Amino acid sequence: MKFVAVTACPTGVAHTYMAAEALEMAAEELGHEIKVETQGSIGIENEITPEEIAAADAVIFAVDMSVTRSDRFAGKPILNKGVSEVIKHPREAILAAVELVEKGGEQSVQRDSAEPRSEEPSSVSSQGRKGEKEKRKVLFGWLKRK
Repeated sequence: MKFVAVTACPTGVAHTYMAAEALEMAAEELGHEIKVETQGSIGIENEITPEEIAAADAVIFAVDMSVTRSDRFAGKPILNKGVSEVIKHPREAILAAVELVEKGGEQSVQRDSAEPRSEEPSSVSSQGRKGEKEKRKVLFGWLKRK
């Protein structure tokens, strides 16, 4: 089968690219074709063309935020997973997309949880945001030192 995928996380750095690589490796291992577009901090890379969308059997969104120009994928079966889940279980994501197509390929969105997507990672609660900010201060504090 042929798939197209979009990976995106709020910061658009490591996880976006880790999910893309995981999907590519899993698809190859399972004998499927995939093209993965990344939507990261430097914009859209490896952009999916209208021809590639038309040729795809399904779309995989490995995202923790809104997909830029998601209307391009209208009418295609869509599997929606979180970035972390795809990084941890890429094979299962590909198999779920295959199952989606085999069930008739109707427009369908599957999500890890019933919570709506937001610009915040789903794993960060309002209480956890303070902890995340503190971690960033520690991780990136060395940048301010000279």
